[in-house]
Amino acid sequence: MARRKARAARAAANKENDDNAATDITLPDAPPLPSTDGAPPGGQAQARQQQNGNSKKRKSPHPDTSVLETAEVNGVTYKVQPEGLAKILLPNEKSHEVFYNYIQQFNRDMTMAVTRAFGEVLESERKASKRKHRGGFKHKKKQKTPDSNNDPAAVAAAPEAVTPTEDTAAAEEDEMADDVEFTIDGANPADDATKPKQRFAVLDALSATGLRALRYAKEIPFVTHVTANDMSPSAVESITRNVEFNGVSDIVRLSHDNAVGHMYRTAFPAYLPDPAPGNPHRMKQTRPEKYHVIDLDPYGSAAPFIDSALQALEDGGLLSVTCTDAAIFASTSYPEKTFATYGGLPSKGDYSHEAGLRMVLMSIATTAARYGLHIEPLLSLSIDYYCRVFVRVRKSPENVKKLASKSMVVVACDSGCGSWKAQEMGTMRERTNVSRAGVVNTNFKYGIAQVVDSGNCEHCGFKMHVAGPMWSDPIHSAGFLNHLLSNVLGNEVVREYGTLGRVTGMLKLALGELMPVDTPPPTPSPASPVQKAEEDKIVTPAPGQAKPAEGEPLDRLTTKRKARQRADAAVVINGTTPISTSTPYRQRNPTSDPLALFIMPTQLSRVLHCEAPSVSAVRGALLGLGYHVTKSHCRPGSLKTNAPWSALWRIMRAWIKVERPIKDGTLSEGMAGYRILYGPQVDPAEDFSDVVFDEALGKDKDKAKGEIMYQMNPNAYWGPMAKANKKGLTAEESSRQGNAEKDKRRREEKERRMKEAEEQGVDLAGQQQGKKKRRKNKKGGNGELEGGDMLPPATAAEQIDVTKGVTEETPARTRESDGAQYGMAGISASDLQRLDEQESAARKA
Repeated sequence: MARRKARAARAAANKENDDNAATDITLPDAPPLPSTDGAPPGGQAQARQQQNGNSKKRKSPHPDTSVLETAEVNGVTYKVQPEGLAKILLPNEKSHEVFYNYIQQFNRDMTMAVTRAFGEVLESERKASKRKHRGGFKHKKKQKTPDSNNDPAAVAAAPEAVTPTEDTAAAEEDEMADDVEFTIDGANPADDATKPKQRFAVLDALSATGLRALRYAKEIPFVTHVTANDMSPSAVESITRNVEFNGVSDIVRLSHDNAVGHMYRTAFPAYLPDPAPGNPHRMKQTRPEKYHVIDLDPYGSAAPFIDSALQALEDGGLLSVTCTDAAIFASTSYPEKTFATYGGLPSKGDYSHEAGLRMVLMSIATTAARYGLHIEPLLSLSIDYYCRVFVRVRKSPENVKKLASKSMVVVACDSGCGSWKAQEMGTMRERTNVSRAGVVNTNFKYGIAQVVDSGNCEHCGFKMHVAGPMWSDPIHSAGFLNHLLSNVLGNEVVREYGTLGRVTGMLKLALGELMPVDTPPPTPSPASPVQKAEEDKIVTPAPGQAKPAEGEPLDRLTTKRKARQRADAAVVINGTTPISTSTPYRQRNPTSDPLALFIMPTQLSRVLHCEAPSVSAVRGALLGLGYHVTKSHCRPGSLKTNAPWSALWRIMRAWIKVERPIKDGTLSEGMAGYRILYGPQVDPAEDFSDVVFDEALGKDKDKAKGEIMYQMNPNAYWGPMAKANKKGLTAEESSRQGNAEKDKRRREEKERRMKEAEEQGVDLAGQQQGKKKRRKNKKGGNGELEGGDMLPPATAAEQIDVTKGVTEETPARTRESDGAQYGMAGISASDLQRLDEQESAARKA
């Protein structure tokens, strides 16, 4: 309470200083301008903490608030907010609906970098296509004498053509065969300046202030047309003003329209009268001018815009999608809403955000498949409270057939040990035939995948739940990420981005999530005695069955026979729950991502009720066993690996039995951890000599200076700003109002439970002492107060502070009186004590 009072006092002092300022206007919480004095890229508060060695301790951010310039347009004074190479005008009137969302600056910076990389790839493909049209890559060109100074006289004096030798022809052929997917040709700027640009159109479907459209026009040189669309009249006024202020009216076109309708009309333009002598009513359709890049960044889900965007996109175009409804696609609170919006069920677990990200990709892929389109994910990120995906859409009915094999349903033991299985929806087998002429023909055979073994977890016996369907292939493109990191981030314009440090860090994490092609297959972990017995039982001939001949495979048993033998070898726990003992590792489809979803070592330790090993120790143990391990960009402390769950639990058993033993009685028989440690499938004499927790082996490489791998929330209630409304409130005021309503509901719930406690005769005088006692014994406490009184269930679950209730003398504190929203630093303990004493003295007086 005292901390809030101190922040409110400092906020009032800052407000007085702002009122006294005559010309310069300060925008609260605005991101600082890029610094040139050696500060980390991005100006992020977390980067400063990491450089000072305080990255593990969360602090209240205290960014240097930028003093914005002002500009007068048509007699009205505006604040000029810069971002990248663009500048937008922010009105001083609070009634304006359109606002500058500084929290999404990282989203916009990443979008500009990805679009620049995609444009370079598309330009390279266009050049390669023209060369093929001229005669292929093996045609010969005129050889010019190289001249370092590029002297026109020397070039004119040189012979026009040189007879190519075998070496020069080979070199020339290699030079022309540079149409690798992500290899960009070096172009001569002087030649490009004289040639007209090829059409490269971008649609900012939900433009708001038009900032994203302005950055497309000013930062990406090959963009020829940018359409800034919005259906809000105030947004259209803001876009018009900002386009004129930035001087890009020749590139940015304004569209006051519904986004879905605009994209459908772009894909299917109107028919115009074209009468003919024999048919006066003949109509002629105008040529559609589709977009090469469509950017969807709505408030909430982008699902209503996907269908129209796919049809308004050029073949091979880029679709950039943002979904800010993580409470829907990454949470099990509203499964009915998730299924209605994305056509799948959410996942419950630490990996819920990545599962939601894959479900969004699957929703886009299934929508595209209806029109014979398939998607190629270039970069898919789970960022803060939203997800951002960049997919390339191509016309290919052949690849649409592979969609079933690229989808999966996850069967997770979310109520038990947390393990999961990937249930493929379809299968894809590659078949190779050699004709009589020696020609190798390759085709694919598609089928329906088999179900998982049972509905119970094979490790702990708990029931499993279904999530998905979701995308099972890799969610990034390795070649595209390498091009981004190697070529795009070194661009002069990109180096000035305000969040470059975080962009670089997240791209490196995304690249690390892709397993290299030359990774050796994992070494299977030793089988338990029960698994060995099952394998022996499977290969043993049934009574009356002839013994296989020498050299004949021993597993020539029918599917029904194998299923019956597996059922006979199942272990029964507590007499009712059968647990399958077959190995959990299954050979998935050849294109599936072997590192789909991730694990948390802390969650594994929570199941076993043991001390958690460090991430580097678990990573070192997995690397020592021959598995591939990397980190996930979704969450700090996460690991992605191709190790099966049997190997993971074996590593955790080695940690408990060798490194950190647990006390007897910590786990009871009904717990999931007990069955993993002492279940019948576990060998009591299990050998852990090959499991070494080598932290030096599992230690991460030092990241470059200024790179931010995982962003920390800068303050409380941090997240998406409130949607623009028509009540005369700015977005910041709407956010504060919404937070105040949350605090009000919490106070009302607190008062209701206090009244219930009074009705049940709870001693209110000893309430404070009871709370301290519960804090002291919170591990084994039962909610008992001094004197033997028991709190009712509602009050025992929540600590109630009766002495500091809401009264007229102590008004309730809301977000409007909290200085954290202004980015103020925390106050020291001595200042808090001094302010508390002053307040107490003032009340007594």
